[in-house]
Amino acid sequence: MNLDEARKTIDQVDKQLLALFEQRMQAVQAVADYKRKNNLPVFDSKREQLVLNKARDAVSPSLENQAVTFVRALMDISKDLERQELSVGRVRDHLLHRLVGQTRTPIPAPRVVVQGIPGAYSHQAAMQMYPDGQITFVKRWIDVFFALRDGLCDYGVLPIENSYAGTVSDVYDLLHEFHAYIVKGYPLDIRHFLLGVRGSNLNQIKKIYTIPIAFNQCRDFFREHHRLELIPTTNTAIAAQMIAKMGDPTCAAVCSQKCASIYGLDVLKEDIQQTDNNCTRFISIASRSELSSNANKISLLFSLPHITGSLKRILSHFSNIGLNLTKIESRPIPDKNFEYIFYLDFTGNLSKPGTVALLNGLKDELGTFQFLGNYFEPKSTE
Repeated sequence: MNLDEARKTIDQVDKQLLALFEQRMQAVQAVADYKRKNNLPVFDSKREQLVLNKARDAVSPSLENQAVTFVRALMDISKDLERQELSVGRVRDHLLHRLVGQTRTPIPAPRVVVQGIPGAYSHQAAMQMYPDGQITFVKRWIDVFFALRDGLCDYGVLPIENSYAGTVSDVYDLLHEFHAYIVKGYPLDIRHFLLGVRGSNLNQIKKIYTIPIAFNQCRDFFREHHRLELIPTTNTAIAAQMIAKMGDPTCAAVCSQKCASIYGLDVLKEDIQQTDNNCTRFISIASRSELSSNANKISLLFSLPHITGSLKRILSHFSNIGLNLTKIESRPIPDKNFEYIFYLDFTGNLSKPGTVALLNGLKDELGTFQFLGNYFEPKSTE
């Protein structure tokens, strides 16, 4: 058999496979109808294992693994179709409640907690997200979660990711630990300014105060001024406040321009960040989920079994129903060597057919699964 003949045979077999695939999907719809009427789950681990064993036995030993992969992919597509069929009417309402629990409407003139002090980037993001909010400040990110847990605030605003420096991993860990919900997202353009006391100039500066991530975001500036001593702080605005209190013309802070007016400092150098495309995503967290009609992003976390191809299988479910993944991040699970929690963002709204059913299916299949929120996040201006 030459190449043309082999390709012709493949085309003929593919045509037969597609016809059989269509027949299979019709049978899957009948299965979905039966499960809906009898309140049965989509995922049946015993049935899946039986089908996989049959696939393994039906082919020669050299093709066992490929046959299992092929049939498993068929079953994943089938489950996604079943979930779409189940995602209607009262069944969908039940699945939605099971996924998100008790929801609430947005709170007007809310109490908002942020880490830092006035002038911090978190403060600026909070003012954009809640113009009528009553903003108070705490020292640490975990204190934001404590305030939310103890009912001392309605929302907490935190950084979650920077376009240059990457994920704020500690915040992801706290989301998992405290089971908080994300209810809003906001991308804030970050412009770093070098501020000093009134009358000082760049040539006088010997020490720079700011958060560690800001040093990284301004790496070229500090390479050029490599003799400067870099002193880390817990917050950019706190660095500015320290400079104002010290009154030392040899010390400066890297922070926002707003800190200059708040703390009476001079701008010694503007826009010292690596790139103009320096944006930080901030999130608003709450004790209950809030679902809005214009929500465009869904976040969740999950763990995976130690099975070959398990991550690929999970991700394929999203493409099967046309959902676009925008982020995936892994974090080690404490006290479990080389096991990970995955954080996932994708564009979508829970009102889209199949989405609620898919997430419920993942909730059933995966050992750890946490719905973090379906919320609106505007696009960055960059």
